[in-house]
Amino acid sequence: MFLKKVVKYTKRLEDSNNPLLGPTLKGLYLFGLWQTGSKFRTVVYNLIHLSTVFFVISQFIDLYFVRHDINKVLNNMSLTILSVICLAKCFSYVFWQSEWRKLAKYISEEDLTQIKKGDPIILKHMEDYTKYTRIITYMFWTMVFITNFLLILTPLLKYVSSHSYREEVRLGIEPLPQILCSWFPFDNERMPGYLISVIVHIVMGSQGSGVLAVYDMNAVAIMSYLKGQMIILREKCNSLFDDVTSTRDVLDRIKECHRHHNVLLKHSSVFNSLLSPTMFVYVLMCSITICGSVVQFSSKEATASQKLWVFQYTSGLISQLFLYCWHSNEVTLNSKLVDRGIYSSDWWKSNVHLRKHLLLLAGKLNHPLILDAGPYTTLSIPTFIEIMKGSYSFFTLFSQMQEA
Repeated sequence: MFLKKVVKYTKRLEDSNNPLLGPTLKGLYLFGLWQTGSKFRTVVYNLIHLSTVFFVISQFIDLYFVRHDINKVLNNMSLTILSVICLAKCFSYVFWQSEWRKLAKYISEEDLTQIKKGDPIILKHMEDYTKYTRIITYMFWTMVFITNFLLILTPLLKYVSSHSYREEVRLGIEPLPQILCSWFPFDNERMPGYLISVIVHIVMGSQGSGVLAVYDMNAVAIMSYLKGQMIILREKCNSLFDDVTSTRDVLDRIKECHRHHNVLLKHSSVFNSLLSPTMFVYVLMCSITICGSVVQFSSKEATASQKLWVFQYTSGLISQLFLYCWHSNEVTLNSKLVDRGIYSSDWWKSNVHLRKHLLLLAGKLNHPLILDAGPYTTLSIPTFIEIMKGSYSFFTLFSQMQEA
């Protein structure tokens, strides 16, 4: 019964005008990134986005106050850096709203064009990458929801699971547990200030988690689209000479391959220009964040509830990074295979004139699509491995510092 309700709800997220991006666009709209509603709604969400800036500043202020306690610094730093990443994703989308809308429009138009042609092979490939995107999207959204739920629940679990901590709180030795680490201009360790801080933390944590979830899955959906369309283009090249009756038919198909490739180059270029600055910030901070979480997990002072949260948080962070690197790597690999469709076709049936066109097409298709993470690195599996190595190096350094 529950599963049927979930399936029914997910179907409501579909959009016939946006065959691939329907659910992600509705998610972006829900969290105020896709600003196509009323002016009042847009203003309200922009005020919420602006309030996150002040909240992140308050996190840095709190980080300064606890700078002498390494465990508190690590806990604060992991959450503060994640907030900075969410802030970067949020404002990059809002500031470049018009470009993101154009990209979504281009992708939907290309999808609808392919659907109208009704080619069963192309439709099968489109169905495959659309279904794959849906599975990844809903699984990731579920993971982010659970992570945010554990984030909110962790202080309560810490209070309930530790008798000594409850006694210390009762005696005034320890403050009441906080969800996030931030500074307030009032006493947030006693009522009613504590209640206000909890509400602020729940709102900021939920909004940040939502922004992160919808932004990431929108990017993954676009990367899945680029990969899937590269596979479709290779199929078009492979079938250039299938069931042809004249040279004109082959030339028309070659022309379509040129058009399709130009479209994908355009979409990839726009997407890379929008994603690259945000990924630059993300990759820079990711090693430190993962490292800080691992140090927290291995700390002797960490309670069971804290370890549960750190494990879930770190798993989510690594999964998020891996999704970007894996899908970007897949786009690059499949873009390198497109021209093989020409060589696996019945090109030998063509005359000298057609072979010149085929060589020109093959040369044009030999153009790998590479997604960047800023000016210094690319989103790829080797980059993911390097970040993991960097995190381990930071972990070793912090461990030695604690031992000393």
